[in-house]
Amino acid sequence: MLLENFYKFIKYYGKGKYLNLFNFTILSIIAGFLELAGIALIYPCIMLILTPETFSNYTKYINFDNNIKTGIIIGFAVLLIFILKNIFMIFIQYVQNTFVSNWKKDITSKFMQYYIYAPYKDIIQTSHTDKLYNIETTCNIAVDGFIMRGLTLLTNIIIISMITGLLFIKYPIPAISTLIFIIITMHIQNKYFKKRTAILANNISEKYRDYKSSIMENILNIKELKILSSEQNFYNKYLNSEAEFRHIQALQNFYNAIPPYIIEMLIVFALLILTLILAIQKQNDNSSLIASLAIIIASLFRIAPALNRIQTSIININSTREFVKKLNSEYEQYNLSDFKYYDSPINEKMQFNKKISLKNINFSYNNSKQIIKNISFDINKGDFIGIIGLSGAGKSTLADIITGLLPADSGEIIVDDIKLTHENFSKFRHIIGYVPQQINILDKSFKENVAWGCEKIDEQGVIKALKAAQIYDLIKEYPNGINENIIIGSNGLSQGQKQRLAIARALYRDPEIIILDEATSALDVQVENEITEMLTHISKSKTIIAIAHRLSTLKACNKLIYMKDGQLIDIGTFEELSSRYADFAHLVELSSIK
Repeated sequence: MLLENFYKFIKYYGKGKYLNLFNFTILSIIAGFLELAGIALIYPCIMLILTPETFSNYTKYINFDNNIKTGIIIGFAVLLIFILKNIFMIFIQYVQNTFVSNWKKDITSKFMQYYIYAPYKDIIQTSHTDKLYNIETTCNIAVDGFIMRGLTLLTNIIIISMITGLLFIKYPIPAISTLIFIIITMHIQNKYFKKRTAILANNISEKYRDYKSSIMENILNIKELKILSSEQNFYNKYLNSEAEFRHIQALQNFYNAIPPYIIEMLIVFALLILTLILAIQKQNDNSSLIASLAIIIASLFRIAPALNRIQTSIININSTREFVKKLNSEYEQYNLSDFKYYDSPINEKMQFNKKISLKNINFSYNNSKQIIKNISFDINKGDFIGIIGLSGAGKSTLADIITGLLPADSGEIIVDDIKLTHENFSKFRHIIGYVPQQINILDKSFKENVAWGCEKIDEQGVIKALKAAQIYDLIKEYPNGINENIIIGSNGLSQGQKQRLAIARALYRDPEIIILDEATSALDVQVENEITEMLTHISKSKTIIAIAHRLSTLKACNKLIYMKDGQLIDIGTFEELSSRYADFAHLVELSSIK
């Protein structure tokens, strides 16, 4: 399963990275050779100092006065090799971290691109929490815990292999004995950790997601939870989710902290075994014994931290594999291998001179229930159309179909004899201004809020839009005018002022069509009337499609489309629909429209 996850991850997200991974292998081999050279030179250095006559046949070719000086020079060469090796390892760390950081950027960018460009119908199937979790958490932990640790594992395995190779050549019997001891103890250690890290791997992703979800739930709904007087309930839920996550996190940190102590014990045992065997083998050669011990101590000194990093890497790889598995499953679910996005230049706009025709539109979110059922009607240029019906009638879904966010299962939309398709829908959207029910006010200036999504801001255009939305007189009273930062929350704008700001945002691009989706449902009667009067004024130059279940919002419409259970019941004025349908007349009566 571990190798399968790794293979899938490399296959899905490793395009263009294969050469880099190969280069890291080469760099690791070079690092291993530097380690080997530094340790290998220790033996002749010490022997040259202790028994110079042993090297008499070689030192005569070196122009130094005595062998002691030669030994010192070799010693400095060893030191230089270790310095160069460590500089090289620091360089490898820099390159690896840069590579991994860029890899994370590529993956998160891939997901963000999908969330922005993918069909709206596909995007809404993933919650906001999961979107944020994938970008902020899953990617970081998967790459850091799987790829970065994998590179660390590779580098240190190569280093240990080369050092132990030297020991096998120089001291085969002690090296074999020590290696058998280390393999057995490491196997027992990994067996102990594998079971426990498997439990971590199965729980940490879920618990971390619950913890993040709890944070978002509380922060985004502070007002509501206070109104419910449920602070303690929500706080306790947060404490429970955090406690569960922190417990798993503590276990992970604990398992990561154990290897150095175990490795230290292993190294001490290994040193004792090697020393004992060498002492027996070289009991009549003290110089060789001292030099051999020096090279063994140096080898174990380099092997110890490498073993520690290997064990820690294995623990992290095992405990984070669920994040990699989730990242792989998201890739498969979103079909990112075949995902292609279409974008058109923002200046390309569709011409709208006569009418928009909806013909036999049908739509369902899944095959089990049809939401929109065979709807047909025309929207003439200059119309102020109201789409009315109780909650669940399909009004907002119909608006999303008109804007092209949701593709109709069947039927067609025609604008001035041009059929809308996936390729040209974006041109049609460029002439639409949209005002949602939930207003998204940014923690930025009024100017930036109005011109949201535009690269360059036309200040005169901002002021014009604010005036049309009848909110400029309020904003110009601020010390910095349209450059003033908006205060978010109860001390900032009222709901009606936020609504006007949203309308100004829709008007800024000078659209030909304005769509309001339940835009006045949260307003009181007075503010609703003010917004309605403003829309009546705007309708003289724009085509407006207003969706509401409160009829008072739509009293200025010249045409009403009455929907029920996803079907178009009838089209007419208030008076016409009231006289034909008792349930509509009842809605009028409840709305107190006179």
